[in-house]
Amino acid sequence: MAEPTTAAERQPGTEPDLAALRARVACLDVIDAIFRWVDDGEAARTVELFTPDGEMVMGPWSFSGAGLAAAMQARQEDSAKQGVHVPAASSFRLLSPTEAEAQTYLHLYRQADQRAGTAPVPRAVTLLTDRFVQGDDGRWRIARRVVDIIAGGE
Repeated sequence: MAEPTTAAERQPGTEPDLAALRARVACLDVIDAIFRWVDDGEAARTVELFTPDGEMVMGPWSFSGAGLAAAMQARQEDSAKQGVHVPAASSFRLLSPTEAEAQTYLHLYRQADQRAGTAPVPRAVTLLTDRFVQGDDGRWRIARRVVDIIAGGE
């Protein structure tokens, strides 16, 4: 059997090379940081995890640049959207030495009401498709995130 010619063609169950492992860890770090910062009330900070021209697509809406920064600032200020984002295992493909793609299923839980001590309830299952690029500084950032709601309503 011939060896895959690109990292994206690697077959499941075969060992990835060190570069692919390093890229995967760095990109999954970005995914985890976004949810942690949003859940900690620091959604505006997530913009630094996107490339300067990075884009987030949510249904008919698309945000990039100043629009993305404004959207994340508004998200940070919306206290009614307190909740917990729980990412499931991500699939990952290294497309080139400086480009990668990941898909992550996300479970979203929200407070049923704002009273202290109430347990969060499931609100949505979402599929995130992230396209990453590695910058000249060595950091991986999201160039494009597509958010598709699979179940639920947020």
